[in-house]
Amino acid sequence: MITALILTFFMTCASVPDLSARESQLHVGWAVADVTPQRPVALIGQMHKRISESVNDPLNATVLALETKSSEGVKEQAIMVSCDLLWIRAQTQKKLQSLVGKKLPDFDASKLFINATHTHTGPGLIDNEFFGLYNTTDDQMIMPPSAYEAFFIEKTADAIVKAWKGRKPGGFSWGLGNALLGHNRRTVKSDGTARMYGVSDPGFSYYEGTQDNRVQLLFFWDAGKSLTGIVINTATTAQVTGGASYISSDFYHEARQAIKERYGEDIFVFIQVGAAGDIVPFVHEQTYRRAENIMLERKGITFRQEMAGRLLNTIDEVMPWAKNDIEYTPIFRHTVAKVYLPVTEPPAPPFYMTDDADPAEIHIIRLGDIVIATNPFELFIDYGIRIKAQSNAVLTFLVQLSCQHSGYLPTSRAVEGGGYSAEKYLVGPEGGDKLVEETIKLINQMWE
Repeated sequence: MITALILTFFMTCASVPDLSARESQLHVGWAVADVTPQRPVALIGQMHKRISESVNDPLNATVLALETKSSEGVKEQAIMVSCDLLWIRAQTQKKLQSLVGKKLPDFDASKLFINATHTHTGPGLIDNEFFGLYNTTDDQMIMPPSAYEAFFIEKTADAIVKAWKGRKPGGFSWGLGNALLGHNRRTVKSDGTARMYGVSDPGFSYYEGTQDNRVQLLFFWDAGKSLTGIVINTATTAQVTGGASYISSDFYHEARQAIKERYGEDIFVFIQVGAAGDIVPFVHEQTYRRAENIMLERKGITFRQEMAGRLLNTIDEVMPWAKNDIEYTPIFRHTVAKVYLPVTEPPAPPFYMTDDADPAEIHIIRLGDIVIATNPFELFIDYGIRIKAQSNAVLTFLVQLSCQHSGYLPTSRAVEGGGYSAEKYLVGPEGGDKLVEETIKLINQMWE
């Protein structure tokens, strides 16, 4: 463990730029790739096989490229990619980094990272990832995950090159709003046992964890103070229509549409999901379900449109203040760290393949007074609250399901209660505490 910590220290420090690059003109580039598969695919995320029958709405890979360069030539860089996928695999990110490194010699490919929105109506990236559950080798018409991965990498790499080469002087501002989008799906009975969606069970006692209704926003602007794109960070996964048999980016599609209709078709919308391993969209909450359905009927809209409307209302609310506080020469720092997390002994692997968490790749970005911090898990929300509470940043944008996928990371009380998402996992509460500790340390080093 001591050796691991020493390695973490040196790998972290090696990626911190010269402090003379702290305050320089920000350059911003955007692009988006349509990564919708052109053939039927197995839709992953449920415990039964579904083959896509149609495309309800497209899957996007949205790219945000950032760079500063001091008068002395010292650079800081980052390329972030948000994808309408269930999760990201380590091999996919590495392949994309390798390809981008060849296409963009002036960009440090290690500063590229991907995150997923966790839609359950999209394809996988690795063959036999679910140990035969979604096997389609008997049907040549169905696109296998490996073929989709190659397609995804090619399309996304082209968008990355476009965003990087198209970067221009710009600025950013941040905003904080509120929208009821998700709720904690784990319920506990009076006997201490827990499961998902058990509010109607005899003996139901309480929800196991909290929820986070804050919407964190980053607005990016060109030199003329015109809006170019918005980063939206919520603790809500793309799981409104998770059991459907069509390809879809879920409610974030309606959110993108609504934002573009209000602010312009050329606006880019970049989605990040925070710590939400035990959170799902409020559509799955049972206490108010009947009343919610009646209200939607009265409004003549769907749950997805309702959630998109709540996001749009939040953006509208904070926009007047955000557009008057733009930073064009912010402090910009980007650390890439390898954090070694203890694997549960004995291992209790889930029903799908996981990427190693020893080490786990983590990215920390400081942009002015805000920070972005990634993790590779379906991270229970309590860990996220702990990180935010101890962060030196004014706002901390946590990004789960980033760089790789290492399964659920439940809390100790979740493990005690059991049930799906807290029974089979690669990294448990000990590793969760370590992740919190290391993430806070890496964040707060940005202010030293």
